[in-house]
Amino acid sequence: MGFGELFSSNHPRKNRPHKRGESFGKKTQLRKKSPTRRVVLGSLLACLIVLVMIGGRSAVRSLNEWTVIQQLTVVGLDRISREEIMLKLDLSPDSSLWSIDTDHLSGQLEAHPWIRSVTFDRVIPHSLVIEVEERRPAALLRASKQSYFLDAEGYLLPGEVTKASQSLPVLEGMTSKFFSQQKDESHRRAKQGIHLAEKLAEHFSGRPQVNVSHAHTTIVNFPRIRVQFGQEPERQWERFLVLYPTLKDSIERRSQEVDLRFSQKVILRKRTL
Repeated sequence: MGFGELFSSNHPRKNRPHKRGESFGKKTQLRKKSPTRRVVLGSLLACLIVLVMIGGRSAVRSLNEWTVIQQLTVVGLDRISREEIMLKLDLSPDSSLWSIDTDHLSGQLEAHPWIRSVTFDRVIPHSLVIEVEERRPAALLRASKQSYFLDAEGYLLPGEVTKASQSLPVLEGMTSKFFSQQKDESHRRAKQGIHLAEKLAEHFSGRPQVNVSHAHTTIVNFPRIRVQFGQEPERQWERFLVLYPTLKDSIERRSQEVDLRFSQKVILRKRTL
């Protein structure tokens, strides 16, 4: 094969470029088709969304009709009546198990001073069970000429004090007005005082009386011993328990006052009052 034949124009070209007119025409057709295709796809998607919404609403409506509350059971009531619970709930006749907002209803019920917590249990298809945990009296607050119940968390409980309170610890030094004006501080003092009274009652006999009039000092009185706590009562009590076996005989022989307010010290003195 000669040199001229090698570069002869008779051989076909493998990578022949497209003509300018041909390429431009195809791109123009694609651009024309693209907006139309988008409109069609958008319309189909919109129709699908509408159908899903209609079907979803219909399904929700059917579910609510199928689960209308026909039976409502309330358990755990002692001081509170069922009528009070129903009044707080204020459910409409067509309320269903899935249409009610249990978080909202819990907030309404827990606003009651005697209710500590509430749980809801849906029983398919028509029953709603409400379990109420009431607050329990843990101490007696003597304020001015009136007495009140306190629960273990330091919440002031309304209502008449019964004779069953004679065995509960007695807290002094705060008024009902202080509880309404200084909620966090009053709860903190009361809770701490009740907790300390329960701790000391494990070792000393008699009904504890707790003075919580000062923010950073809690005084617990028993018939034969008075204990003063400072800002770290738990640590101070633990330090006292280490020494208690050696102090027990002295405390039992005569009335004593134990001062635990000072760091790394347990001061024991004769009780005068």
